[in-house]
Amino acid sequence: MNLSNTKKEVKQKFKADFTTLTEYVNSSDPCGLIAGGAPTDEYSCLTQQIISSIYNKKTRQEMKDMILHELKHHFGTPDLTSVDEPYKTRFENELDKLLNEVEREFY
Repeated sequence: MNLSNTKKEVKQKFKADFTTLTEYVNSSDPCGLIAGGAPTDEYSCLTQQIISSIYNKKTRQEMKDMILHELKHHFGTPDLTSVDEPYKTRFENELDKLLNEVEREFY
């Protein structure tokens, strides 16, 4: 096995996975930033965390907890317990949709 080819394949796989995952995260738009005109790389730090969770075979719950943590601490979203309906339900549904897409595509 040629190490440089393997390294190249790993980079290509990561890039493809990152692109796919970016589409899922941006479609979910957990903070409404993309809809508000933010650049498409706005959630790159979150996408990086999710892809790391995928590659490290984290559970759905671990990934959900990490996403909520990142949204709260990096993007300043409020704790879900303080969010009113129907926004809370809409957010939870979008998060579940994102996690379902991740599971379907990567697990």
